[in-house]
Amino acid sequence: MARNRTEASSPAVARVGGVPLAPGDHVCVLYRGRAERNELMAPFFADGLRAGHICLLLAAQGEGRAFCDVLAAEAPSVGEESDHLQIMGPEESCLQDGSFDRDRMLALLHAWSGDMFRNGDGDFARLAADMSWAQPLVQPGFIRDLVRYEMEATCRLKSCPQVGVCMYDLELFNGDLIIPLVKAHPRVWLSGMVMENPYCLAPSMESSPTAVGEN
Repeated sequence: MARNRTEASSPAVARVGGVPLAPGDHVCVLYRGRAERNELMAPFFADGLRAGHICLLLAAQGEGRAFCDVLAAEAPSVGEESDHLQIMGPEESCLQDGSFDRDRMLALLHAWSGDMFRNGDGDFARLAADMSWAQPLVQPGFIRDLVRYEMEATCRLKSCPQVGVCMYDLELFNGDLIIPLVKAHPRVWLSGMVMENPYCLAPSMESSPTAVGEN
């Protein structure tokens, strides 16, 4: 059952997989394989660039150039706005010293949003993170930290006019990661539908290990 949303009165400002998103939305997208990822992300960013939105892609090292090629094929007309597209690899963001630090990542997210809007670079931002880089790191401690990061990110995304999309490849990740991650997102995209998540955990619950999937 869909839950009530404070954003219900807000107009749709972006779409993922054809489904409208409102300011402050934080969506977990469960996809299969690089081809489906590109089918979802290329229109998401192309539409944003056409609208003059700031766009940030967090992707595995080396994926940025390949995605730019996909985006150029999807929407060659956005070339003149391409300076609004920023791409970071994990070494520049969440794995600066080879390990994941959720507090550092949250600080980076907060600082990036603040800088973009303070500098007047745009009036809306679209953020997407392809989490494929995380597959080699999956183990209980990392899962706990990642889920807690996602929970806090839900609050941070509401601080500015923006939407956030977290991409998880079901060909890389199994239920050990996916089940707790679904609980950390207010909305989940799967097979063409965005579902409201009545079981989404609030950040205040992060002190409970069982709440984020610890056995």
